[in-house]
Amino acid sequence: MKKVRSLLNLNLSLHGPHGSAWGKQLVVLVGLCLALASCASNVEIINETPSGGTVVYPYIEEQDVLTSQERRDAIRLLSEKCPAGYRISREGEVPRVDQAVDRASMGQVSRDGLVSRERRWAIIFTCK
Repeated sequence: MKKVRSLLNLNLSLHGPHGSAWGKQLVVLVGLCLALASCASNVEIINETPSGGTVVYPYIEEQDVLTSQERRDAIRLLSEKCPAGYRISREGEVPRVDQAVDRASMGQVSRDGLVSRERRWAIIFTCK
């Protein structure tokens, strides 16, 4: 009988005092958090100065360089950093470290052990 009561209490604690609605809300909340985390952009400003810097973003295929969401996020970062406008002085692919060295530090190998095809594009800019 104690086991039945403890199982009933466990069931009540998982579903809350209002039945399974609390559990459904929790599942939706966790799902939403995971979805937002997966949408997080990998765009970052490096070598930032008061008057400019370098924005770096990942891409996989050549056609993604100018049309990807990461490119749009990079341009948005430029606009936020330089509200009066900016000038792009140079952009291009960031060279990778030697693959043997990079692989030794797990830089190119993803968590599942496969070699990553991700490349990085940099935009060097100055604010107007």
